[in-house]
Amino acid sequence: MTDGAAVEIAVVGAIALDEIHSQAGDIDQLLGGSAVYASLAASLLAQVAPISVIGDDFDQSLLQPLIDRGVRLDGIEQTEGPNFRWGCRYSADGDVRETLYTRAGVYDSHPILVSEPIRDARFVLLTAGNPDQNHRAMAQMNEPELVAIDTIEREVAERRGEFREQLRYADIVSINTLETAHLIQWPGSEDDPGLPIAGWQEIRALGPSTFILKKASHGVEIFEDDRRTLVSAVPGIRAIDPTGAGDTFISALLSALARGCDLVQSAVWGCAAASFAIEQFGIEGILSTTREAISARTSMIRVNDVPASTLIPPTR
Repeated sequence: MTDGAAVEIAVVGAIALDEIHSQAGDIDQLLGGSAVYASLAASLLAQVAPISVIGDDFDQSLLQPLIDRGVRLDGIEQTEGPNFRWGCRYSADGDVRETLYTRAGVYDSHPILVSEPIRDARFVLLTAGNPDQNHRAMAQMNEPELVAIDTIEREVAERRGEFREQLRYADIVSINTLETAHLIQWPGSEDDPGLPIAGWQEIRALGPSTFILKKASHGVEIFEDDRRTLVSAVPGIRAIDPTGAGDTFISALLSALARGCDLVQSAVWGCAAASFAIEQFGIEGILSTTREAISARTSMIRVNDVPASTLIPPTR
């Protein structure tokens, strides 16, 4: 993407250094963060720019994979202080994650500034991060067509009221079952079949028109008006590192929407993209895939009784 090209998707979120422990091994000081995964996934179909703050201990040469993908980087500010760092451990099947630590550093302490060209982005993705930063970013945007919110357990559990308040910006909310339970203070278990409907009823009352419930290896459920659509995950995928799967899913979905696909087609595209993200450590899975490879996997995804599209969304 050239500096003069219009930004289609602006991604607000952290650029992190990750420590990950999974069944396949351990790795530290790995480039990660919601803004990185989301930007790389969206860049396969759309012109994208992350909006973030990095610390003075962050080596900017680590951003080369984004440059190679044509991601616009003028929305990233480097400032004095420590960078965002995060560590986790996954269960054997990859469906359960234990966060070991979150050290937000300058991402929480330094106010986000949205550069002028990015303010006109068509779509905005507010990813897992400080609700204050999301508010600051939205205050600088110029009436985007669509806003999506994806999050992480820490923000919903620790700052529930603030997270709920920022839902007024959102057209689409994409969160998992545990986060949904925190959000609505669900008294039962996460496996209770009443949770998805109860979550949708409360989320809809807060403003969003679409709720996407992420269910890890079981795919997603989409709630829109009175319609409920089940979209499966790609079967037979070995989860090496599930980090960034949710960010990959929602940003790939937005990129397909930007190309004119409908919501369900876009969710299928997002699930197919996420299947690549989890197959390798860190960003390597999404870096190694192509539009053609993702398109091939859409045919493996079940959408109720409706066949999934195998077409590659056009790039123009």
